[in-house]
Amino acid sequence: MSEMPFDAAAARPPRLADRIAAFLAVLGSLILLAAAIAATLSVGLRLTVNGQVRGDFEILSVGSGLAILLFFPYCQSNRAHVVIGIFTDGLPRSIRDPLDALWSVVLAVSAALLCWRLWLGMIETFENNDVTAMLQIPLGLVSVAALLGVAGTAWLAALDVLALFRPRNIA
Repeated sequence: MSEMPFDAAAARPPRLADRIAAFLAVLGSLILLAAAIAATLSVGLRLTVNGQVRGDFEILSVGSGLAILLFFPYCQSNRAHVVIGIFTDGLPRSIRDPLDALWSVVLAVSAALLCWRLWLGMIETFENNDVTAMLQIPLGLVSVAALLGVAGTAWLAALDVLALFRPRNIA
């Protein structure tokens, strides 16, 4: 009989971090929906009246990039990141759990490093008043939203590392 893998998300009650992750995912969905509407409207205008939505490429690129980063905490909250278990699915739980913990540590550290670099970049974009070329979207504000997604991922990965090392009953 195959052992079920330890699921940190299922082993704990919903927490504030999970609710924040869900909120960020909804925010990312709304941003992506707005970008998709702008792109669709732009294509429709090109086909019908030879017009377009000004800055459609910027809206789509900034919107989709932000949406992806805002989805990451929700993926971590639900342990829904892409996992390739071809080599580990057959291993006993006593080996898989430490491997899961290791990869959660790698994700938490990587996301924390990205937070640090995004923070520095955000400060620089605010200091320089950097904006996008067509629509003059302030890149500092874009950096703030990106930082929320990466920081949420780091936070949830760190909580999952703690959950993987917490003693539990194995039935």
